[in-house]
Amino acid sequence: MTIIDGGLQDEMGRQIRPVLANTAKDGSGTWYVPLVDADGKLIMGAGTALMGATMGVLKEVRVAQVIDASLGAYTAGDVVGADDCCTTLAIAWEFTVVSVAGRAGCILGATLFNETENQAVQYDLILFNATPTGELRDNAANDNPIKADRAKWLGTIPFPFSIARGATVATTAQATPSTSGRLPMPFKCTAAETKIYGVLVTRTAYTQTATDDIEITLVVEEYGVA
Repeated sequence: MTIIDGGLQDEMGRQIRPVLANTAKDGSGTWYVPLVDADGKLIMGAGTALMGATMGVLKEVRVAQVIDASLGAYTAGDVVGADDCCTTLAIAWEFTVVSVAGRAGCILGATLFNETENQAVQYDLILFNATPTGELRDNAANDNPIKADRAKWLGTIPFPFSIARGATVATTAQATPSTSGRLPMPFKCTAAETKIYGVLVTRTAYTQTATDDIEITLVVEEYGVA
């Protein structure tokens, strides 16, 4: 590197000028000199001040419900949940998917594990960014998403059919980008939320053992993490 008239030039004679970055598009914010690491890769920040960090962090979110199932067999289109009594006790599935309220992310995979064995069932998991106001009671006919929840609805993960593997084998299903699960599925939490909410619906008539657990696991990539 050579210095000519107070300026810097590389070995090819090209002028080297400093690059500045600003926290506002119009230049009215704070100016920073971008930093690079030992390999010359850009570090998005100066000191502890991060500028537009969008790194993704992979996490596994597990939620289980003790399924009521006290009303007997389900028909196709019924909600599968923890209580059939009343709307005040029936609850949505709650997944804490981000560490800071308002962040976005992406569901990359989902699994369903039902302690009730040997069932051939197809489930839908209907997802929202706030508690849905549609039907949540176990064994009731699903009406989600209702039109009042238009702004809450994120999408639906249709789990592939589980296969009855034997009298002692739990019922399982897995949705991935290579199945019919409509994944990956992006989402954004509301400004006050770190959770997304789900309603589990069976599309198949079957019999669930009362008080057996169903556990749903989401593999999520959270964005905006330093």
